[in-house]
Amino acid sequence: MLEFPVRPHRKSARLRHKFPNMEALTVCAHLQLDPTCHGLSTVFSYAIKSFIKEFQLQARITGNEPVQLALLVHGSNTTYVTGFPNDASWHFVCASLVANSGKWGIWVDGTVVGSGNFFNSLNYIGGDGLFMIGQDQETYGGYNSGKALCGNVTQLYMWDRLLVDAEIQSMEKVCSPVPSGLFFKWNESALEIETSLQTRRRNSPCQGRDGGRWYCALKSLSYIFHSSTNAKLQIQPSCH
Repeated sequence: MLEFPVRPHRKSARLRHKFPNMEALTVCAHLQLDPTCHGLSTVFSYAIKSFIKEFQLQARITGNEPVQLALLVHGSNTTYVTGFPNDASWHFVCASLVANSGKWGIWVDGTVVGSGNFFNSLNYIGGDGLFMIGQDQETYGGYNSGKALCGNVTQLYMWDRLLVDAEIQSMEKVCSPVPSGLFFKWNESALEIETSLQTRRRNSPCQGRDGGRWYCALKSLSYIFHSSTNAKLQIQPSCH
């Protein structure tokens, strides 16, 4: 599990993988956001040298409102769609794109929450790119610390095809990736992790396994320790 701190930060994990030109792409991961962190939070970004913002997934956190999700494809944003409650729980999130038709989709916990078609469809998703977890690439391999991820990510997988609803629903239930078209499997040796980025080993968080209470408890302890030198205790983050 990769643990990203509250923004701003320059922490990330890069995939050690050579990407070909792709007709379609589906990315799935388990995601847990910090409920105290507001604004845009980049889950992943894929950039090619000829076009930096080729494929991204962004989350928008606003107070206690539900988390909003959007894709950025070849420089164009989808509309933000309601993803999941800002509850510090783990959620299974998938994003997909079919290049020639511009068809896109976003799923949360096995259910499609947004879909549509881009007008600027592509012949293919460009190859030889750089895939980063936790950072919005303003330049190729660069950083935008104000849009960095604050939360945790684990079990990220990638397919060179569009997954159908039944496949995503099955993965959400059994916590095992569909083998057909799978070209990237989550493992530490496949990642180039910033040395200061914290990692933790744990079982895959499946739907129904709520890690939110533990996350809030750890955040509360962190607040208490940081406030030990102050005359007054700082307010601890609320848990839902």
